[in-house]
Amino acid sequence: CNKPILFTMARLDRVKNLTGLVEWYGKNTKLRELANLVVVGGDRRKESKDIEEQAEMKKMYNHIEKYNLNGQFRWISSQMNRVRNGELYRYICDTKGAFVQPALYEAFGLTVVEAMTCGLPTFATCNGGPAEIIV
Repeated sequence: CNKPILFTMARLDRVKNLTGLVEWYGKNTKLRELANLVVVGGDRRKESKDIEEQAEMKKMYNHIEKYNLNGQFRWISSQMNRVRNGELYRYICDTKGAFVQPALYEAFGLTVVEAMTCGLPTFATCNGGPAEIIV
């Protein structure tokens, strides 16, 4: 499908609110018609030892099932390869997508800077640093 991609990348912590973004996307039928969602965060390949991350993973799986997101949503494990991450931002930009940083609070927001550097339309929390970065 050639829909633009909404994209986010962060740790799978409660404060980063990736599961909140997935829930919002799942509930928004109009948005789901217009765009697909790609989330990069956590490590789906192994059982986390972090209790908070375990809870967020469980929420993520519940949202995928509850909102039947197959075909419109991809959850990719965190990437440590900076070059690959840069290419991902550029690909999303080239295909007319957007970056969303849904954190409840973000002190600085490096991903916001990275997304904007690639020319991606960028949406972020008003709570913390991104509000000062995005003018």
